[in-house]
Amino acid sequence: MVQDPRVTTLLGRLGGMYRDPARVDRDASSLLKSSVGIHLTPGIAPLVLNNGDSSHCLVLQGTIAIVFRGMTYQLLVDIYLPPGYPIRPPVSYIRLAENMYLKENHQHVGSDGMVYLPYTHEWNPRTHSLIEMVVAMSSVFSADPPVFTRAAAATTPLPPPPPAYSSYVSSSSNNNNSNSSSAAVTNQNEMMASTDSEQRYLQEQIAAIMAKEAEEANSAAEVSRKADREEEERKQQIEAQKEWEIKKCEQVRADVNNQIRSYLLDFTEETKSTLSADWRDQEQLKQTKKQIEKEIIDLSDKKIELKNHIQTIDAKTKEIQDWLEESKDVIQKTTKETSDTSTNDDVDDICQPVNKLNAQMLELSAESAALTDVMYFLDRGLYAGQIDCATNLKMIRKLAKKQFLIRAHLIKINRIVTNSKQLI
Repeated sequence: MVQDPRVTTLLGRLGGMYRDPARVDRDASSLLKSSVGIHLTPGIAPLVLNNGDSSHCLVLQGTIAIVFRGMTYQLLVDIYLPPGYPIRPPVSYIRLAENMYLKENHQHVGSDGMVYLPYTHEWNPRTHSLIEMVVAMSSVFSADPPVFTRAAAATTPLPPPPPAYSSYVSSSSNNNNSNSSSAAVTNQNEMMASTDSEQRYLQEQIAAIMAKEAEEANSAAEVSRKADREEEERKQQIEAQKEWEIKKCEQVRADVNNQIRSYLLDFTEETKSTLSADWRDQEQLKQTKKQIEKEIIDLSDKKIELKNHIQTIDAKTKEIQDWLEESKDVIQKTTKETSDTSTNDDVDDICQPVNKLNAQMLELSAESAALTDVMYFLDRGLYAGQIDCATNLKMIRKLAKKQFLIRAHLIKINRIVTNSKQLI
Protein backbone atom coordinates (compact mmCIF):
# COMPACT_ATOMS: atom_id res chain seq x y z
CA MET A 1 0.00 0.00 0.00
CA VAL A 2 1.28 3.51 -0.88
CA GLN A 3 1.93 5.57 2.24
CA ASP A 4 0.50 9.06 2.68
CA PRO A 5 3.33 11.60 2.10
CA ARG A 6 1.84 13.94 4.72
CA VAL A 7 2.25 11.30 7.41
CA THR A 8 5.75 10.44 6.21
CA THR A 9 6.79 14.12 6.36
CA LEU A 10 5.37 14.58 9.85
CA LEU A 11 7.07 11.41 11.12
CA GLY A 12 10.34 12.73 9.73
CA ARG A 13 9.84 15.93 11.72
CA LEU A 14 9.10 13.95 14.89
CA GLY A 15 12.39 12.06 14.56
CA GLY A 16 12.72 9.04 16.82
CA MET A 17 9.47 9.57 18.70
CA TYR A 18 8.08 6.16 17.69
CA ARG A 19 9.82 2.84 18.07
CA ASP A 20 8.16 1.46 14.90
CA PRO A 21 7.60 4.45 12.56
CA ALA A 22 6.83 2.16 9.61
CA ARG A 23 3.85 0.69 11.49
CA VAL A 24 2.64 4.18 12.49
CA ASP A 25 2.97 5.39 8.88
CA ARG A 26 1.12 2.34 7.56
CA ASP A 27 -1.75 2.53 10.08
CA ALA A 28 -2.26 6.31 9.78
CA SER A 29 -2.11 6.20 5.95
CA SER A 30 -4.62 3.33 5.88
CA LEU A 31 -7.06 5.34 8.03
CA LEU A 32 -6.65 8.52 5.95
CA LYS A 33 -7.26 6.65 2.69
CA SER A 34 -10.28 4.74 4.05
CA SER A 35 -13.90 5.88 3.74
CA VAL A 36 -14.27 6.42 7.51
CA GLY A 37 -11.19 8.64 7.80
CA ILE A 38 -11.40 10.63 4.58
CA HIS A 39 -12.26 13.83 6.51
CA LEU A 40 -9.26 13.53 8.85
CA THR A 41 -6.03 15.50 8.43
CA PRO A 42 -2.65 14.58 9.98
CA GLY A 43 -0.75 17.03 12.15
CA ILE A 44 1.52 17.41 15.16
CA ALA A 45 0.15 18.50 18.53
CA PRO A 46 1.10 18.14 22.21
CA LEU A 47 -0.59 15.34 24.13
CA VAL A 48 -0.97 15.95 27.88
CA LEU A 49 -1.03 12.67 29.79
CA ASN A 50 -2.80 11.97 33.06
CA ASN A 51 0.45 12.26 35.03
CA GLY A 52 1.01 15.77 33.70
CA ASP A 53 3.69 14.87 31.13
CA SER A 54 3.34 16.44 27.71
CA SER A 55 4.87 15.26 24.43
CA HIS A 56 4.37 16.22 20.80
CA CYS A 57 3.03 13.35 18.71
CA LEU A 58 1.10 12.62 15.53
CA VAL A 59 -2.58 13.59 15.64
CA LEU A 60 -5.39 13.01 13.14
CA GLN A 61 -7.86 15.90 13.29
CA GLY A 62 -11.17 16.24 11.51
CA THR A 63 -14.62 14.72 11.56
CA ILE A 64 -16.13 11.27 11.57
CA ALA A 65 -19.66 10.47 10.45
CA ILE A 66 -22.39 9.41 12.87
CA VAL A 67 -26.02 8.61 12.07
CA PHE A 68 -28.60 9.82 14.58
CA ARG A 69 -32.34 9.54 13.97
CA GLY A 70 -31.84 8.95 10.26
CA MET A 71 -29.62 12.01 9.80
CA THR A 72 -25.85 11.97 9.19
CA TYR A 73 -23.74 14.34 11.29
CA GLN A 74 -20.03 15.09 11.31
CA LEU A 75 -18.47 14.82 14.78
CA LEU A 76 -15.24 16.73 15.44
CA VAL A 77 -12.51 14.46 16.88
CA ASP A 78 -8.77 14.47 17.60
CA ILE A 79 -7.06 11.05 17.44
CA TYR A 80 -3.60 11.11 19.06
CA LEU A 81 -1.03 8.37 18.46
CA PRO A 82 1.02 8.39 21.72
CA PRO A 83 4.79 7.73 21.74
CA GLY A 84 4.25 4.10 22.75
CA TYR A 85 2.00 3.31 19.77
CA PRO A 86 1.16 0.59 18.67
CA ILE A 87 1.79 -1.01 22.07
CA ARG A 88 -0.20 1.78 23.71
CA PRO A 89 -3.72 2.40 22.33
CA PRO A 90 -4.67 5.65 20.55
CA VAL A 91 -6.04 8.52 22.62
CA SER A 92 -9.15 10.31 21.24
CA TYR A 93 -10.86 13.56 22.21
CA ILE A 94 -14.18 15.15 21.17
CA ARG A 95 -13.82 18.75 19.97
CA LEU A 96 -16.67 21.23 20.27
CA ALA A 97 -17.90 23.57 17.56
CA GLU A 98 -19.85 26.80 18.07
CA ASN A 99 -23.02 26.42 20.18
CA MET A 100 -22.12 22.75 20.95
CA TYR A 101 -21.75 21.26 24.43
CA LEU A 102 -20.72 17.91 25.92
CA LYS A 103 -23.34 15.73 27.51
CA GLU A 104 -22.86 15.33 31.21
CA ASN A 105 -22.18 11.83 32.60
CA HIS A 106 -21.82 10.32 29.14
CA GLN A 107 -20.86 6.64 29.28
CA HIS A 108 -17.94 6.90 26.81
CA VAL A 109 -16.82 10.56 27.01
CA GLY A 110 -15.29 12.33 30.03
CA SER A 111 -15.81 15.90 31.09
CA ASP A 112 -12.56 16.88 29.33
CA GLY A 113 -13.76 15.33 26.04
CA MET A 114 -11.58 12.21 26.29
CA VAL A 115 -13.13 9.13 24.65
CA TYR A 116 -13.32 5.82 26.56
CA LEU A 117 -14.17 2.81 24.40
CA PRO A 118 -14.08 -0.95 25.11
CA TYR A 119 -12.18 -1.33 21.85
CA THR A 120 -9.26 0.83 23.06
CA HIS A 121 -9.48 -0.66 26.57
CA GLU A 122 -8.91 -4.14 25.07
CA TRP A 123 -6.33 -2.85 22.55
CA ASN A 124 -4.10 -5.53 21.00
CA PRO A 125 -1.42 -4.29 18.58
CA ARG A 126 -1.54 -7.54 16.58
CA THR A 127 -5.30 -7.66 15.96
CA HIS A 128 -6.63 -4.09 16.39
CA SER A 129 -6.37 -1.19 13.94
CA LEU A 130 -7.23 2.50 13.69
CA ILE A 131 -9.92 1.89 11.07
CA GLU A 132 -11.77 -0.56 13.30
CA MET A 133 -11.43 1.86 16.23
CA VAL A 134 -13.04 4.71 14.20
CA VAL A 135 -15.82 2.35 13.08
CA ALA A 136 -16.45 1.36 16.72
CA MET A 137 -16.44 5.04 17.77
CA SER A 138 -18.93 5.94 15.03
CA SER A 139 -21.19 3.04 16.02
CA VAL A 140 -21.13 3.94 19.73
CA PHE A 141 -21.75 7.67 19.17
CA SER A 142 -24.50 6.98 16.61
CA ALA A 143 -26.42 5.20 19.36
CA ASP A 144 -25.70 7.92 21.94
CA PRO A 145 -24.25 11.22 20.62
CA PRO A 146 -21.83 12.83 23.11
CA VAL A 147 -22.67 16.46 22.17
CA PHE A 148 -25.74 18.64 21.80
CA THR A 149 -26.50 22.19 20.58
CA ARG A 150 -28.36 25.17 22.10
CA ALA A 151 -30.20 27.95 20.29
CA ALA A 152 -28.25 31.23 20.24
CA ALA A 153 -29.55 33.91 22.65
CA ALA A 154 -31.52 36.77 21.00
CA THR A 155 -29.48 39.98 20.63
CA THR A 156 -30.63 43.06 22.61
CA PRO A 157 -31.95 45.72 20.22
CA LEU A 158 -30.15 49.04 20.23
CA PRO A 159 -31.94 51.95 21.94
CA PRO A 160 -33.79 54.27 19.56
CA PRO A 161 -31.81 57.32 18.54
CA PRO A 162 -32.74 60.66 20.11
CA PRO A 163 -35.06 62.98 18.15
CA ALA A 164 -33.56 64.87 15.29
CA TYR A 165 -32.58 68.52 15.53
CA SER A 166 -35.43 69.63 13.18
CA SER A 167 -38.09 68.31 15.56
CA TYR A 168 -36.61 70.41 18.34
CA VAL A 169 -36.63 73.45 16.06
CA SER A 170 -40.28 72.94 15.00
CA SER A 171 -41.48 72.37 18.53
CA SER A 172 -39.54 75.36 19.86
CA SER A 173 -40.93 77.72 17.16
CA ASN A 174 -44.49 76.74 18.07
CA ASN A 175 -43.86 77.32 21.74
CA ASN A 176 -42.08 80.67 21.21
CA ASN A 177 -45.29 82.27 19.92
CA SER A 178 -47.14 81.49 23.15
CA ASN A 179 -44.34 81.52 25.82
CA SER A 180 -42.36 84.29 27.36
CA SER A 181 -38.68 85.19 26.91
CA SER A 182 -37.58 83.02 29.89
CA ALA A 183 -39.13 79.92 28.29
CA ALA A 184 -37.24 80.67 25.06
CA VAL A 185 -33.91 80.65 26.89
CA THR A 186 -34.75 77.30 28.53
CA ASN A 187 -35.70 75.73 25.19
CA GLN A 188 -32.47 76.93 23.63
CA ASN A 189 -30.44 75.22 26.40
CA GLU A 190 -32.38 71.96 25.95
CA MET A 191 -31.78 72.08 22.22
CA MET A 192 -28.03 72.44 22.73
CA ALA A 193 -27.95 69.47 25.18
CA SER A 194 -29.91 67.26 22.79
CA THR A 195 -27.56 68.17 19.95
CA ASP A 196 -24.53 67.10 21.99
CA SER A 197 -26.12 63.74 22.91
CA GLU A 198 -27.03 63.12 19.28
CA GLN A 199 -23.46 63.76 18.18
CA ARG A 200 -22.08 61.42 20.84
CA TYR A 201 -24.54 58.71 19.77
CA LEU A 202 -23.57 59.14 16.11
CA GLN A 203 -19.89 58.87 16.97
CA GLU A 204 -20.50 55.71 18.96
CA GLN A 205 -22.49 54.19 16.09
CA ILE A 206 -19.79 55.12 13.58
CA ALA A 207 -17.07 53.66 15.84
CA ALA A 208 -19.07 50.44 16.29
CA ILE A 209 -19.64 50.17 12.53
CA MET A 210 -15.97 50.78 11.82
CA ALA A 211 -14.93 48.22 14.45
CA LYS A 212 -17.33 45.70 12.98
CA GLU A 213 -16.09 46.37 9.46
CA ALA A 214 -12.48 46.08 10.67
CA GLU A 215 -13.31 42.80 12.38
CA GLU A 216 -15.02 41.51 9.24
CA ALA A 217 -12.06 42.66 7.15
CA ASN A 218 -9.65 40.93 9.52
CA SER A 219 -11.77 37.77 9.43
CA ALA A 220 -11.88 37.89 5.63
CA ALA A 221 -8.13 38.46 5.51
CA GLU A 222 -7.57 35.60 7.96
CA VAL A 223 -9.82 33.35 5.89
CA SER A 224 -7.95 34.38 2.75
CA ARG A 225 -4.57 33.78 4.41
CA LYS A 226 -5.76 30.43 5.73
CA ALA A 227 -7.02 29.49 2.26
CA ASP A 228 -3.67 30.56 0.80
CA ARG A 229 -1.81 28.51 3.40
CA GLU A 230 -4.02 25.50 2.78
CA GLU A 231 -3.54 25.91 -0.96
CA GLU A 232 0.21 26.19 -0.46
CA GLU A 233 0.24 23.16 1.83
CA ARG A 234 -1.88 21.27 -0.70
CA LYS A 235 0.56 22.16 -3.44
CA GLN A 236 3.48 21.13 -1.23
CA GLN A 237 1.72 17.86 -0.41
CA ILE A 238 1.04 17.25 -4.09
CA GLU A 239 4.66 17.98 -4.93
CA ALA A 240 5.82 15.79 -2.06
CA GLN A 241 3.46 13.05 -3.25
CA LYS A 242 4.83 13.33 -6.80
CA GLU A 243 8.43 13.30 -5.56
CA TRP A 244 7.68 10.36 -3.33
CA GLU A 245 6.00 8.48 -6.18
CA ILE A 246 8.96 9.22 -8.46
CA LYS A 247 11.42 8.03 -5.81
CA LYS A 248 9.27 4.99 -5.12
CA CYS A 249 9.09 4.20 -8.84
CA GLU A 250 12.85 4.58 -9.18
CA GLN A 251 13.39 2.41 -6.13
CA VAL A 252 11.02 -0.24 -7.48
CA ARG A 253 12.75 -0.06 -10.87
CA ALA A 254 16.15 -0.43 -9.20
CA ASP A 255 14.90 -3.35 -7.10
CA VAL A 256 13.44 -5.05 -10.16
CA ASN A 257 16.69 -4.53 -12.09
CA ASN A 258 18.70 -5.93 -9.19
CA GLN A 259 16.41 -8.92 -8.92
CA ILE A 260 16.59 -9.56 -12.68
CA ARG A 261 20.38 -9.18 -12.63
CA SER A 262 20.64 -11.51 -9.65
CA TYR A 263 18.33 -14.02 -11.32
CA LEU A 264 20.32 -13.93 -14.56
CA LEU A 265 23.62 -14.36 -12.69
CA ASP A 266 22.22 -17.31 -10.75
CA PHE A 267 20.74 -18.79 -13.91
CA THR A 268 24.10 -18.37 -15.72
CA GLU A 269 25.98 -20.10 -12.91
CA GLU A 270 23.41 -22.86 -12.76
CA THR A 271 23.58 -23.32 -16.54
CA LYS A 272 27.39 -23.47 -16.44
CA SER A 273 27.36 -26.05 -13.68
CA THR A 274 24.71 -28.07 -15.56
CA LEU A 275 26.75 -28.00 -18.79
CA SER A 276 29.91 -29.01 -16.92
CA ALA A 277 28.06 -31.88 -15.28
CA ASP A 278 26.62 -32.96 -18.65
CA TRP A 279 30.10 -32.82 -20.23
CA ARG A 280 31.55 -34.94 -17.43
CA ASP A 281 28.66 -37.40 -17.80
CA GLN A 282 29.27 -37.57 -21.54
CA GLU A 283 32.99 -38.32 -21.05
CA GLN A 284 32.13 -40.94 -18.46
CA LEU A 285 29.59 -42.50 -20.83
CA LYS A 286 32.23 -42.72 -23.57
CA GLN A 287 34.66 -44.46 -21.23
CA THR A 288 31.91 -46.74 -19.96
CA LYS A 289 30.96 -47.57 -23.54
CA LYS A 290 34.55 -48.60 -24.30
CA GLN A 291 34.66 -50.75 -21.17
CA ILE A 292 31.35 -52.38 -22.02
CA GLU A 293 32.51 -53.15 -25.58
CA LYS A 294 35.71 -54.66 -24.22
CA GLU A 295 33.78 -56.74 -21.69
CA ILE A 296 31.39 -57.90 -24.46
CA ILE A 297 34.38 -59.13 -26.49
CA ASP A 298 35.83 -60.89 -23.41
CA LEU A 299 32.48 -62.47 -22.65
CA SER A 300 32.16 -63.65 -26.25
CA ASP A 301 35.58 -65.30 -26.01
CA LYS A 302 34.65 -66.85 -22.69
CA LYS A 303 31.39 -68.08 -24.20
CA ILE A 304 33.28 -69.87 -26.96
CA GLU A 305 35.72 -71.29 -24.40
CA LEU A 306 32.84 -72.44 -22.19
CA LYS A 307 31.17 -74.12 -25.17
CA ASN A 308 34.39 -76.05 -25.82
CA HIS A 309 34.58 -77.04 -22.16
CA ILE A 310 30.95 -78.15 -22.24
CA GLN A 311 31.65 -80.34 -25.24
CA THR A 312 34.65 -81.82 -23.48
CA ILE A 313 32.61 -82.42 -20.31
CA ASP A 314 29.86 -84.05 -22.34
CA ALA A 315 32.39 -86.36 -23.96
CA LYS A 316 33.97 -87.23 -20.60
CA THR A 317 30.55 -87.74 -19.08
CA LYS A 318 29.65 -90.16 -21.80
CA GLU A 319 32.88 -92.06 -21.24
CA ILE A 320 32.17 -92.24 -17.51
CA GLN A 321 28.63 -93.45 -18.17
CA ASP A 322 29.94 -96.15 -20.46
CA TRP A 323 32.52 -97.15 -17.84
CA LEU A 324 29.84 -97.21 -15.15
CA GLU A 325 27.69 -99.46 -17.30
CA GLU A 326 30.61 -101.84 -17.73
CA SER A 327 31.52 -101.66 -14.05
CA LYS A 328 27.94 -102.31 -13.06
CA ASP A 329 27.94 -105.66 -14.76
CA VAL A 330 31.28 -106.59 -13.17
CA ILE A 331 30.09 -105.51 -9.69
CA GLN A 332 26.94 -107.55 -10.04
CA LYS A 333 28.92 -110.63 -10.98
CA THR A 334 31.38 -110.08 -8.13
CA THR A 335 28.62 -109.50 -5.62
CA LYS A 336 26.90 -112.66 -6.69
CA GLU A 337 30.07 -114.69 -6.34
CA THR A 338 30.86 -113.13 -2.94
CA SER A 339 27.40 -113.82 -1.63
CA ASP A 340 27.76 -117.40 -2.64
CA THR A 341 31.11 -117.88 -0.91
CA SER A 342 30.56 -115.65 2.19
CA THR A 343 29.81 -117.06 5.68
CA ASN A 344 28.26 -115.58 8.79
CA ASP A 345 31.47 -114.33 10.45
CA ASP A 346 31.61 -112.05 13.48
CA VAL A 347 32.20 -108.33 12.89
CA ASP A 348 35.22 -108.32 15.17
CA ASP A 349 36.73 -111.12 13.14
CA ILE A 350 36.48 -109.25 9.88
CA CYS A 351 39.23 -106.74 10.86
CA GLN A 352 42.38 -108.71 11.73
CA PRO A 353 45.75 -107.07 12.44
CA VAL A 354 48.68 -108.01 10.29
CA ASN A 355 51.32 -108.05 13.00
CA LYS A 356 51.74 -107.54 16.73
CA LEU A 357 52.21 -103.75 16.45
CA ASN A 358 48.94 -103.39 14.56
CA ALA A 359 47.19 -105.60 17.06
CA GLN A 360 48.59 -103.50 19.91
CA MET A 361 47.48 -100.24 18.17
CA LEU A 362 43.98 -101.69 17.63
CA GLU A 363 43.71 -102.65 21.29
CA LEU A 364 45.01 -99.28 22.54
CA SER A 365 42.62 -97.36 20.22
CA ALA A 366 39.65 -99.39 21.46
CA GLU A 367 40.70 -98.80 25.09
CA SER A 368 41.08 -95.00 24.48
CA ALA A 369 37.63 -94.87 22.89
CA ALA A 370 36.19 -96.81 25.81
CA LEU A 371 37.74 -94.34 28.31
CA THR A 372 36.21 -91.43 26.35
CA ASP A 373 32.79 -93.09 26.62
CA VAL A 374 33.28 -93.65 30.36
CA MET A 375 34.17 -89.95 30.95
CA TYR A 376 31.16 -88.91 28.91
CA PHE A 377 28.78 -90.97 31.01
CA LEU A 378 30.45 -89.71 34.21
CA ASP A 379 29.63 -86.14 33.11
CA ARG A 380 26.05 -87.19 32.36
CA GLY A 381 25.79 -88.71 35.83
CA LEU A 382 27.09 -85.45 37.38
CA TYR A 383 24.51 -83.44 35.45
CA ALA A 384 21.76 -85.86 36.50
CA GLY A 385 22.85 -85.64 40.16
CA GLN A 386 23.71 -89.32 40.45
CA ILE A 387 27.29 -88.64 41.62
CA ASP A 388 28.81 -85.70 43.37
CA CYS A 389 31.40 -83.29 41.96
CA ALA A 390 34.31 -84.56 44.05
CA THR A 391 33.80 -88.15 42.95
CA ASN A 392 33.42 -87.05 39.34
CA LEU A 393 36.65 -85.06 39.39
CA LYS A 394 38.58 -87.84 41.06
CA MET A 395 37.48 -90.47 38.55
CA ILE A 396 37.91 -88.13 35.57
CA ARG A 397 41.45 -87.29 36.70
CA LYS A 398 42.30 -90.98 36.98
CA LEU A 399 40.77 -91.92 33.61
CA ALA A 400 42.30 -88.94 31.83
CA LYS A 401 45.76 -89.85 33.11
CA LYS A 402 45.31 -93.41 31.87
CA GLN A 403 44.01 -92.19 28.49
CA PHE A 404 46.97 -89.82 28.16
CA LEU A 405 49.41 -92.72 28.63
CA ILE A 406 47.48 -94.85 26.11
CA ARG A 407 47.59 -92.08 23.48
CA ALA A 408 51.29 -91.48 24.10
CA HIS A 409 51.85 -95.22 23.61
CA LEU A 410 49.84 -95.05 20.34
CA ILE A 411 51.94 -92.17 19.07
CA LYS A 412 55.13 -94.04 19.86
CA ILE A 413 53.93 -97.19 18.07
CA ASN A 414 52.78 -95.12 15.08
CA ARG A 415 56.27 -93.60 14.76
CA ILE A 416 57.84 -97.07 14.85
CA VAL A 417 55.49 -98.32 12.13
CA THR A 418 56.13 -95.25 10.00
CA ASN A 419 59.93 -95.58 10.32
CA SER A 420 59.78 -99.28 9.45
CA LYS A 421 57.76 -98.50 6.30
CA GLN A 422 60.32 -95.88 5.29
CA LEU A 423 63.13 -98.35 5.75
CA ILE A 424 61.31 -100.89 3.63
